[in-house]
Amino acid sequence: MKKLFLLIVCIVGATLANAQSGKDKYYAYGVDFSYVKVIGATESVSQLATAFEDINELLIGEMKKYDFSRMVKEQVTIDTEPMMERLRYCDYEYIKLYRNEDFELNCNRIIAEYHLREKEGKGIVLIAKLLNKSARRGTYYAVVFDIESREILYCKEVTGKARGFGLRNFWAHSVYQVIKRTKVKL
Repeated sequence: MKKLFLLIVCIVGATLANAQSGKDKYYAYGVDFSYVKVIGATESVSQLATAFEDINELLIGEMKKYDFSRMVKEQVTIDTEPMMERLRYCDYEYIKLYRNEDFELNCNRIIAEYHLREKEGKGIVLIAKLLNKSARRGTYYAVVFDIESREILYCKEVTGKARGFGLRNFWAHSVYQVIKRTKVKL
C-alpha cells in the first residue's frame, strides 16, 4: 500500500512539474516610445528622447515598483535592452503636436518590428501613444503578445496620471499607474 501511495505521489509530482515547465514564460520589454506624440511640452526633442531611455532604465532600477507581474499575475522577466536599442535610433522629428488630435497606432505592425532575443513565450510592452503635459496624462497601449508568432493576445488603451519632479519622473509616474492598474486576462 505504501509503495502504491509513493508511486501515485511520484506520478502526480512529475505531472505537475511538466505542467509548470510547459507554461509560457513572460518577458516585459518596457515602454516603446518610438511612435509617441507629445502635446504641451516645452522640452526639446533631445530632452524627451533622453527621458524615454531613462524611463526604461528606471524599470530595471526599480523593478519592485514597476512590477509587470501585477498585470498578468505571473512571474515576469524584464528585458528592456531590445527597447533601448530601438529607442536609440528613433527619429522624433514629428513628435510634437500643437493641438489635440485623435489617432490610432497599428500595434500589430509595431510588434512585428521588434528584434527580440527570446524565441518563445509571451511578451509584454507598453506602447506610448500620447503624452499630454497640460492634461498631465500619458496614454499607452498595454499589449501582451506571443513572441514566436507575434500574435497580439491582449491590447487595451490605458492612461495614467503624470506627476513628479523632473521630466523622467513626471512621465514615469504615468507608466507606474498603468502597470499598477492594468489587469490582463487571457
